[in-house]
Amino acid sequence: MKLSKDEFLNGKKSITLLGMSGAGKTHISCQLEKWGWYNYSCDYVIGDEYLRDELAANGDEFSAENIGALSVYLGKLGGAQYGGFDLDTFKARQKAYYDAECHALEAMGNVLSATDKPFVHDSTGSLCEIEDEALLRKIGEETMFVYLKTNEEGERDVLKRAREYPKPLFFPSAFLKEKLASYIEENKLNGVDDIVPDDFSRWVFPLLFEARKPKYQRLADLYGITIPSTEFNNLNSADMFVDIIAKHLD
Repeated sequence: MKLSKDEFLNGKKSITLLGMSGAGKTHISCQLEKWGWYNYSCDYVIGDEYLRDELAANGDEFSAENIGALSVYLGKLGGAQYGGFDLDTFKARQKAYYDAECHALEAMGNVLSATDKPFVHDSTGSLCEIEDEALLRKIGEETMFVYLKTNEEGERDVLKRAREYPKPLFFPSAFLKEKLASYIEENKLNGVDDIVPDDFSRWVFPLLFEARKPKYQRLADLYGITIPSTEFNNLNSADMFVDIIAKHLD
């Protein structure tokens, strides 16, 4: 949603926070929720509305306090002896997550129209990987995208956390196919069964990070604005959040 400063300040606030895991989307959204905004946490909706049966079958209890169960379900690629998933299982769960994210995004407009509160969409890091342009346009018409762009120091922090605490990730299928083949060849492995999941995650995350940056920027250019993530570091009120955005719309 492209808005002028006056349109933003005088209309209902509806924001999609966009950016890589670690950019601050969830932290800001939770702050805004405490200050009276409606927080549409896409990962929570995915787990609560669209993958609850799969999570239960996986033995994980999902709740707002245990959203990490979704990551456990998504899992990591690699040998079973290292706690990884074989390629077929991994791809099946990737598709299930992708489909659930699309459903959650489709449903967002109904939630937005049903609340009078200002609205923040805490998007997933993989929002930029949605291939349905009509769906992205729908989200871009319902909300204004605010891309939390990390600076060089912020990028180093995100990459450092990814090395220290490798997380399950969503991969576009073509990206996964290409990078998986490169990793197996580079490390002279026989196949997926030889992969140590955390080692692959540490290797592939910087590549995924770089691949996503222009995708985030494209969405921000189409449907919103780009703001350095550091500008929200000392956020102390919803008014301050609105003022920061308004300044960049001026």
